[in-house]
Amino acid sequence: MLLKVIAVDDELLVRNHLRSLIDWEQFGFTLCGEAGDGAEALELVRDTAPHLAIVDMNMPGMDGVELIRQLSERCPELRMIALSSYDSYEYVRGSLHFGAVDYLLKHRLSPETLVQVLSKVKEKVRVELKQQTDRERERLKWEAAVPAVNQSYLKELLIGAGAADESKYVEHFRDLPYGRDSQRHVLLLMKLMNFEELHMRMNEQELTLFIRSVTDMTLQIIADAGCAVYLERGTFGVLLSMEHGRSENEIQQQVEGKKARLKKSLELYFNCSVLFVQTGIFRTLAAISAQYVRLQGKLDELQGHSPKAERAERAVVSYVTISQEKELLAAAEACDAEELSRIVRDVAQACDADRAAYPRGIARAGAELMHLAVKIAQKAGIESEWIVRELSGGPADPKDGAELESTYQALFAKLAEALSAVQTSARYSRYVAQAIRRIQQNYRQGITLEETAEQLGITPSYLSRLFKEEHGTTFTECLTAYRIDRSAQLIRTRACSVKEIYHLVGFNSYSYFIKVFKEHIGETPHVYAGKYGK
Repeated sequence: MLLKVIAVDDELLVRNHLRSLIDWEQFGFTLCGEAGDGAEALELVRDTAPHLAIVDMNMPGMDGVELIRQLSERCPELRMIALSSYDSYEYVRGSLHFGAVDYLLKHRLSPETLVQVLSKVKEKVRVELKQQTDRERERLKWEAAVPAVNQSYLKELLIGAGAADESKYVEHFRDLPYGRDSQRHVLLLMKLMNFEELHMRMNEQELTLFIRSVTDMTLQIIADAGCAVYLERGTFGVLLSMEHGRSENEIQQQVEGKKARLKKSLELYFNCSVLFVQTGIFRTLAAISAQYVRLQGKLDELQGHSPKAERAERAVVSYVTISQEKELLAAAEACDAEELSRIVRDVAQACDADRAAYPRGIARAGAELMHLAVKIAQKAGIESEWIVRELSGGPADPKDGAELESTYQALFAKLAEALSAVQTSARYSRYVAQAIRRIQQNYRQGITLEETAEQLGITPSYLSRLFKEEHGTTFTECLTAYRIDRSAQLIRTRACSVKEIYHLVGFNSYSYFIKVFKEHIGETPHVYAGKYGK
């Protein structure tokens, strides 16, 4: 990073001399502005935010000492070098008193002298920037750690680990918006009823992300009114705290409102039915461990005596078939947004056909699509929490298949774009990466090198040369290979004939498709389908 420097002197010759005295960038600096007097310098500092100001002492109006004084008050991080034609004790004393790094005489100024002082300034700024970065990193680390600390303290209180040092916990919650002894509290246990099934379907990484996502959503819903922590086997502890001034009826209404929002959101975004048990109102966190033990017993009792009909109602119906899941994963691997859109449309239409399942079927289908999107993103090494955030901040419950379709087609289109960027950006230059993405987006319709080059604003010959150098094949060879790879994926995952597939991937001639497929795969599509087809 180049450090920005401004020169303040009422003499143009002096400013020109400073500019040409050294190669500023060679030494890590850049001259970003000049000013002819103090007032102009104050405006320049405000506009450019420099790291260093070289200030003449003897200027009309505001002299250099006064300017350095004002700059040191307004911009304490700004470094200043005093410059003068006079070896004046008052100038030296005043400028250094108000924070100047050094005092240079114009008639003795040489490249060596200037570089020596600049090196001193550069080292000071480097140290200060490092300290600032370290402080910011610590602040962010602490801010990120605070919720986890709060959750850890709450969990320890619930399981009784905090009984030996109760004062430490009371002190911790004293400065938080919740958990204080001046408030009244309600403890909820929130049990995800289909957690065991989810546990069997997910690997450890997926399960960890799922639990974190549920916890984060719960924290968003309860906001500053409390804290939520995952306990075990799909059970979350939720502490809600309200001020003393509110009536018990008002507190219960607020608790019921939070429970209703949690129930709806868990069904909509995570395809989970939920069972709540709760305490009455209690006045101190010292009682929370005993309250938790009673709630555990109540939860076990309710789960052990659930009617068969209620348990059957909780059984999860899958709205994304295994076949569709395979197709979705294959289309995502190929960054095929159009195919992803088709699969989402099929799922939505199946939901529309099953009117008896409204509105729960729509919610569950959305949850299954969201989980697949998260799984795809994780596998590709893409940060996936944006998927939950985007859907959580989106429209209310889709009322029908059309709304479900539009919501999740937009989500998978964005995911396909992110997957394509991951696959191409790190390996290829901008133009080649964009050309490959256009192949992925338009391979069915037929796309040429000339059309792509025109779209990118470059000549076909230049794109052809770049493509061959970076990809190792021609544009047409890449398009053909992509079509064959997609056809092989469709043979493995989609219930349609070879004759149907060659049209789907953009070939006009069936015989040519068979010939090219055998060249790339090593066997005809019919033999391949016999081995790997559905």
